[in-house]
Amino acid sequence: MAVRQYTEEEHNVMSQRWAELFAIPEEMRFIHKPYKFEGVTFMKMIPPENVAGVREWKTREDDIFVSTYPKSGTHWMYEIVHLILANGHSDKIDRSKMMNSTIEMLHPPELVKPTYEVLDKEESQRVIMAHLPWQFLPKQLTEQQKGKIVYVMRNPKDVITSQNRFSLSSSGKQKDEELWKYLINAFLTGDVMYGSWFDHVKRHWEHRNQGNVFFTSYEEMKKDLRSVVKPLSKFLGHELDEDALDRVEEKSTVKAMKKTYDDIEKNVPGGAMMVKALGKNSFIQKGVTGSWKEYFTVAENELFDQVCKGKMANWDIDVSFE
Repeated sequence: MAVRQYTEEEHNVMSQRWAELFAIPEEMRFIHKPYKFEGVTFMKMIPPENVAGVREWKTREDDIFVSTYPKSGTHWMYEIVHLILANGHSDKIDRSKMMNSTIEMLHPPELVKPTYEVLDKEESQRVIMAHLPWQFLPKQLTEQQKGKIVYVMRNPKDVITSQNRFSLSSSGKQKDEELWKYLINAFLTGDVMYGSWFDHVKRHWEHRNQGNVFFTSYEEMKKDLRSVVKPLSKFLGHELDEDALDRVEEKSTVKAMKKTYDDIEKNVPGGAMMVKALGKNSFIQKGVTGSWKEYFTVAENELFDQVCKGKMANWDIDVSFE
């Protein structure tokens, strides 16, 4: 079994297949058309001027960026950061300030202006989600260290599995063979939205010792959340005592977050857009590790391991593939 390279036309066809399965209204499916910017694949919901605009965007000293490759625990970490700042008191978080998109996207539901323009009007302290590769993050953040970056890495097999599950959440399907094969092959070639997972993770890892970067993994968080939250709170300049750590752990379980998101949807104006993609598909899924084993065939797993071995030959990052 070998990795398949897709043509531009095939990418366009599959992106529309994804949009159909995701139940994006037909008149909005243009937002899912792929294009390349400086060698990295994006979709039209992230226009090239947005990508360029983020790089020149003015950050603030107290900004916190939750940076991830898609489907790597973004909203989980986003909630944890808010809980840390609120000493574990979920009811003290201003939910009206929650982001419903990453900084680089067109701001939903109108999809007219960039999310970073909306953030310009937000009072400090801002907690900002981003999926951008390192080279597209604000230069003031990466070069001048104006603001902090919390990066979460996840087992790439689970990343693909989560992307698949999220894509099909409106269709009622567990698996679409055509989409699944496309996801694996496009992922391994790096010709997917936000580009290569390998490049994305490695670039952030290379800056892990930069004073404004905190690097962790989804697997570490699942194994021992407290061992991540405690140093993270110190990194954020908001060190927590044991009682506050207990509260953060309690409020950041999948069960607790689902309840929180249900409450937001019911009680906060525009709440559905904050907790669901395009107001339809929940950002909170299973919250587990190892679910890739339910989807990968033996041949697909062998191919994936082979490609990863080659691309990660000189890495010193401990990546869990379990």
